[in-house]
Amino acid sequence: MAISVGAYAQTPEERLFEAIEGDKPLVAEGIVTRGKVDLDARNKERETPLHRAVEKGYKELAALLVKAGARVDARSANSETPLHLAALHADPFYVDLLLGAKADPKLRNDDGESVLQWAVMAGNAAGARKLLERGADPKATDLKGNTLLHAAADGGYVEMVSAFLALGVDPRRPNRAGRRPIEVAWERGYPEIVKLLERFEKD
Repeated sequence: MAISVGAYAQTPEERLFEAIEGDKPLVAEGIVTRGKVDLDARNKERETPLHRAVEKGYKELAALLVKAGARVDARSANSETPLHLAALHADPFYVDLLLGAKADPKLRNDDGESVLQWAVMAGNAAGARKLLERGADPKATDLKGNTLLHAAADGGYVEMVSAFLALGVDPRRPNRAGRRPIEVAWERGYPEIVKLLERFEKD
């Protein structure tokens, strides 16, 4: 039985994702440079090539995709944007790249988690600062009612707890489970944060 060669031909988009997943960023860059590829193509998690390039830490590819016109606010299956993934990197390159391309720092995923919350959960103080400078909301809460103080207390990030207190985040606000940031810090074993938050318990 004759087998059609065309039946196994990959699309440019399939080749692009395959190159990214196969840790071949130079091959991926070549595919993007040649053009004729849909930069808004999606994998099974509804991620774009830009999502994957940022997540895997491919600077040149991420910059090339942005320059070629990739959507910086594209959403994955759970509505994460590339900026959510950039916020996880200690290296500010990705946050700077996407904010420079007008990515929206206020977008949230389907769990109500903001890009800023992801930066805080990752302990990325530099990224959090940049997001705040570009208009991210320090008082936003997720669907579970967690504030950024809950997130900072959970990770033991003393400086970020101090910063969000200074920005007016309510330290006594409970999440939907009824837990306040001080209780989170106590349970996690962060006495320095507990001490910081205790003074607000006496008012």
